[in-house]
Amino acid sequence: MSPKKCEPPPEDSLATTEKATFLRLGHKNHSQWTALGSASFILISGGMSLAWGAGFAVHSAHRDQLLRTVHMQIAWYATAVLGALFGAFYTHRLPQQPIYIFSSILVIASGILFLAWPECPGAIIAARYLDGLANGLVFVPALSTVGEISVNEIRGLLASTVEQLSFNTGILLQLIYTAVWQVDWNVAIVADQVHGVLSIVYGVIALALALTLCVESPVHLLMRSSEQRALVALRHLQRPYMVTSEMLLRLDEHKQYVADNREMCLGSSLQKGYPSVLKLLALRLLGVLSLNSIICSALYETGNQLVSCLYAWPFVVFGLLRWGGCFFAVLLMDTTGRKKPTLFGIFSTGAFAIAYANLFGRTPHMITALVMLFSLQFFEGLGQCASAVYLTEGFPLLMKPHMVAVVYIMEQAARLLLCSFLPSIAEITAYFHSMGALSMVCFLLGIFCLPETRLVTLAEAQLKFSKWFNKDF
Repeated sequence: MSPKKCEPPPEDSLATTEKATFLRLGHKNHSQWTALGSASFILISGGMSLAWGAGFAVHSAHRDQLLRTVHMQIAWYATAVLGALFGAFYTHRLPQQPIYIFSSILVIASGILFLAWPECPGAIIAARYLDGLANGLVFVPALSTVGEISVNEIRGLLASTVEQLSFNTGILLQLIYTAVWQVDWNVAIVADQVHGVLSIVYGVIALALALTLCVESPVHLLMRSSEQRALVALRHLQRPYMVTSEMLLRLDEHKQYVADNREMCLGSSLQKGYPSVLKLLALRLLGVLSLNSIICSALYETGNQLVSCLYAWPFVVFGLLRWGGCFFAVLLMDTTGRKKPTLFGIFSTGAFAIAYANLFGRTPHMITALVMLFSLQFFEGLGQCASAVYLTEGFPLLMKPHMVAVVYIMEQAARLLLCSFLPSIAEITAYFHSMGALSMVCFLLGIFCLPETRLVTLAEAQLKFSKWFNKDF
């Protein structure tokens, strides 16, 4: 008898297998998220502070001072930059758990200041200093190590969740309570105290996670010649909590990664990292254009002509669509990949920015303009999601914290410049035309320059980023 031909499994069987594989991966590797869960909640507080500083604090007693006082404007960004500088120095030298604990305490202290002295400008400035420092301190180590902690199959999901989804969650929460708050409510608590309560909650959760579930990067432990501790770290980063053949293979991969990068001199590391810095600077700075005082003014001017109660649904829809675009992209990072959603998001952002600029100020078309602004936020969330993944993949190991810090510092400097600018109607139109043009330029450059790093090792991703041109999809 001739052997039976192997028949392919039915499509629904394949779908079930794929779903089971994804769920099994999530269950097996969930410890990799909890290891960085503290950083995630600190960055949620940072997202709220970014939105507050961009002007989405209409019921704050300090809104006028935010728009007119340099000290109030620079507070968060200045200490975020300072924290990133410290992060670049200590990431390869010190354990991360004490830093996460300290940063969590800073977030709690910031929330207490907002809660206890909501009417005092000095207290609010101090609170923003503390929250900015906490975010800067955790951003560099978290983004430097998330790719080293996660397995290749979920590296995109984990990195984008820890940074982009956390920031956008904070932005959404800030916009929601800004939208629903009513100044004529007969309540004892004011809007800034809500900000304080939420910051305290994030800080307490971050502190609990830092004390109980934080795990050091096995790569950093290998850099300190602690192979046994690196194996223990790997054991805590996946289920079952025991040494397996797969775990030993990961240890060998990490050892090879460390050995290859140790052979690079400083000049070689800078040469290989320079293209990555420029690519990520362009991508991250493009993201800065979508959340600042100009965007806040555009939303106000557009919505003010359409609805009597501006601080209700436009703010909520604005935040929900931005968060939704990011969440949708997070799910695509390890399936569709990084490059396609990024390029599609950038192109769509540019198209909607130009459309909004052409419609803005034309009263019969203001509802269409508002839809364009909402759509822009959705695709901005979609297009920026992979930037977090690229940050953890793109740089040589020895220089990674320093290069992540450079990108972050430049990003905060750009945010500060844009958040201290009050535009006129004509300037808003010109801004969106410029934003659309820059997005289209970045889209064209991204086709040839951005790499696709799905399911490759950190060493392979680093090699792709070191090239100026990458046509792979």
